[in-house]
Amino acid sequence: MSDTDRCRPQQFRRLSCALLTSWDLLGHIASVELLVTELLTNALQHGEGPEVDVMISADDDYLHVFVRDGSPHTPDPRPLDMEAENGRGLHLVTAIADEVEVSKDGTTVHCTLALQDSAA
Repeated sequence: MSDTDRCRPQQFRRLSCALLTSWDLLGHIASVELLVTELLTNALQHGEGPEVDVMISADDDYLHVFVRDGSPHTPDPRPLDMEAENGRGLHLVTAIADEVEVSKDGTTVHCTLALQDSAA
């Protein structure tokens, strides 16, 4: 991973924070920042596609986070090891998101967070 790529998760955390602030969804900022950071880091480290795309959207019921890395290989969480310095990202994602799906072609991870009673 290049030095530029290492900066991307931090940049996208800031962008996510700004976006959710503009949508008045302050109560979800920490969760979305974590989802984006973990999924983007995994995509940059393990994806095989020429680029990585991040999209955040919302409807009346859910916030949606999509990270596409173009790799046809489905993410495979490592066994959980609390002593390890890495390898817990996908476990965190599944613990935080209400739902996690991988596209049929393996290129995109889609997470949802319920918006019910999300007062700031």
